[in-house]
Amino acid sequence: MKLDDLLKGVDIVKSEGEVNDITGVTDDSREVEHGYLFAALRGEVEDGHKFIKEAIGNGAVALIVEEDISVDIANIKVPNSRKAFAQVVSNFYGNPSEKMKIIGVTGTDGKTTTAFLLSSIYLDSICFSTIKYFTPDSEMKAINTTPSPLILQRELHNALNKGFKTAVIEVSSHAIAQDRIFSIDFDYGVFTNISRDHLDYHKTFESYREVKSRFFKALHRDKMALINVDDQDAPYFIKNTDSKVITYGFRKGNIQGHIIENTFENLVLSIEGVGRSLEVRSSLIGTYNAYNILAATSVAIMDGLEDTRIIEGIWDVHSLPGRTEKINVPRPISVIVDYAHTPEALSNVISSLKELNQNKVITVFGAGGERDKGKRAIMGMVSSKLSNIAIVTSDNPRSEDPEGIIDDIFDGIEDGEVYRISDRKKAIFKALDLAREGDLVLIAGKGHEEYQEIMGKKIPFSDRECVKEYFER
Repeated sequence: MKLDDLLKGVDIVKSEGEVNDITGVTDDSREVEHGYLFAALRGEVEDGHKFIKEAIGNGAVALIVEEDISVDIANIKVPNSRKAFAQVVSNFYGNPSEKMKIIGVTGTDGKTTTAFLLSSIYLDSICFSTIKYFTPDSEMKAINTTPSPLILQRELHNALNKGFKTAVIEVSSHAIAQDRIFSIDFDYGVFTNISRDHLDYHKTFESYREVKSRFFKALHRDKMALINVDDQDAPYFIKNTDSKVITYGFRKGNIQGHIIENTFENLVLSIEGVGRSLEVRSSLIGTYNAYNILAATSVAIMDGLEDTRIIEGIWDVHSLPGRTEKINVPRPISVIVDYAHTPEALSNVISSLKELNQNKVITVFGAGGERDKGKRAIMGMVSSKLSNIAIVTSDNPRSEDPEGIIDDIFDGIEDGEVYRISDRKKAIFKALDLAREGDLVLIAGKGHEEYQEIMGKKIPFSDRECVKEYFER
């Protein structure tokens, strides 16, 4: 590909040197081959400029940089190499997002479930989520919630060539801040909700919220933002977009939902608005999942999909790994594994499960190391206040002392039956020991993850498999 064609739409400070064809693009010097363009990106830990010599040695013939350098190959200085690289990759793959319907889902909680629901409704779709990136005929393990521009554009290009016309992208705050979605032409943007999360990275809630709002600010005027108007921060997001806005909610909104049935077996909603009325049924459980269903349905309604396709798409999502996942056990108790790892998510899942279960709710949870410490005590307060029994344990302590993390959680613990068991397996076994007929055990925090991260090592561990091991014993 000609260098000039690769650089279309890129903000350039200056350009030096010439080159004919570019055979590939990458931001990883180890992946450079002869004829490649290498983009030097600045990260939190490493600076890509340090690897320019290695990239040239591996065959790079052009560079994207943010600083003046002295080399014998073409180099393009830009104010922001992340944005430049995202645009270059899009150009390299023929700007596939311009030829597809792209739906982005962002918020603190509910992104993954909403993305899965949308992908089920749109049969011709590729989906990028926290759990996996997939199409109906293939899948790959997710590295990040939102992949790098290189993976995004490559997979969009491949999907388009296979006939897929829609992409659902779970958009994380990190992806927005790091310009991973820059140059993606979104048609719909969905806001699920917002509460404190990732404050180890964003430092303050206000900063976190502002980053999330950039996604909606970037939506073109002729595109559409679907906003959960029941969330207290909805006005902030509505104010910060120039796109068309459609609100959805259970208390108000352009599209309103009403819960008809809410049990362990069925969640039935009636949904009305913008001249449409339909009833959807799902085996997903809880009020918070009702919001996810309403969000996905609202997109499909505004896109003009038929009722039957929406109804079938919602029903076909029976369970998501680690998202209020029901674990079958050989005793008359209920066991749920859920990814809830923020105070708001923990509160929502416990409250929803208590609505469905008249007996005791026993919650096992912890908090991740090297992450927002301020949420730990709040999670302790929420769990001890809402659960009948709370068991505080280890999550992914990373390089922190697990006992210190638990100490932070106990700063918020209120009166009640609370146990402290740092070994996660023993904590889960204790919860199952305590459970009596009709009780519900919620194992929160890790969800679909199959490891514990301890002192730089990922040690195999699955909440689901731990429950299975308990009953096999």
